[in-house]
Amino acid sequence: MKYRLSTFLLGIAFIGFSQNPMEKRVNNFTTVKVFDLIHISLVKSDENKVIISGQDADDVEVLSKNGTLKVRMKFERSFDGTKTFVAVHYKNIEVIDGNEGSKIFSNELIEQDKIELRAQEGAVLKVGLDVKELIVRAVSGGIIIPKGKAETQDITINTGGVFEGRDFDTKETYVKVTAAGEAEIKASDLADVKITAGGDVYIYGKPKKLNKKQTFGGRIEIRDGL
Repeated sequence: MKYRLSTFLLGIAFIGFSQNPMEKRVNNFTTVKVFDLIHISLVKSDENKVIISGQDADDVEVLSKNGTLKVRMKFERSFDGTKTFVAVHYKNIEVIDGNEGSKIFSNELIEQDKIELRAQEGAVLKVGLDVKELIVRAVSGGIIIPKGKAETQDITINTGGVFEGRDFDTKETYVKVTAAGEAEIKASDLADVKITAGGDVYIYGKPKKLNKKQTFGGRIEIRDGL
């Protein structure tokens, strides 16, 4: 279940060393959507901009509209962003959305009241958080790996999505898993778990209360806290 991020993080480290990075100013946004296997580093800043580097930097499209920033490859280079690295500088972020095998990494702790993380189509998100509420959606092979803490988290996992949250402290966690998804959760007060049509949930943190419901298979295991 563990996703090995060494190659991904090594690639992110090269952003600062790439030759001739391209800088683009963008309109205000609160949602980031990434596509086409592109590697993204999120940077808290006092301005909104993106810095693009890598072998195919000229083929990256950056669109900012209606509060959403989209980073993707040009049509003729679709699904060909593995050698492309983008640093997204943001003033405020509410939704991080990875698609089509993209890799998204936060290089510092995101501290705010609420945030939503989405991963689908094999995308990977690895972020550090200190929030009151975390909302998670991982589907079709998307992987989400948070570090830090939240008071509550609400997780939805479908069709092979993965949530690796054993190192993410919460008081209350609500998780719904459908069709072979997997989740590791950590809660101190309440874990509310529902599984439909298969899937696995591993519970850490020794929650005081556990609610569980399984329909058509699935597995719920209580494991020792860290």
